[in-house]
Amino acid sequence: MRNLLALVGLLVVGFACVGWYCGWYKLSVGKGQNGNLQIETEVQTKKVVEDSSSFFQKLGKMAGEQIDKNGQPVGNPVGTPGPSTTPTGKDAFQGGWLISPEKRSQPTTSNR
Repeated sequence: MRNLLALVGLLVVGFACVGWYCGWYKLSVGKGQNGNLQIETEVQTKKVVEDSSSFFQKLGKMAGEQIDKNGQPVGNPVGTPGPSTTPTGKDAFQGGWLISPEKRSQPTTSNR
């Protein structure tokens, strides 16, 4: 539970830092008419919507380019597992280390 609260806190602080950097809001601190501390905020919601929509459009464009480049979506397996077929005949694996289809590793015997 503490980890979840820490994650929420990190997201809030991260959003506040990104918002401050992008100019989504402004804070002004001053003294009010009666001498008390007064904090005013100004949030530019149009700028937040524009920046976030352009970010998601760029993200979608990058994902589309990646899909076009690879021919399939990122993160999906290349093939799905199916029933295995055991080779027979000359391609059958007979034990030991298989070096190449033409050459098979043969166990060596040493005379000591």
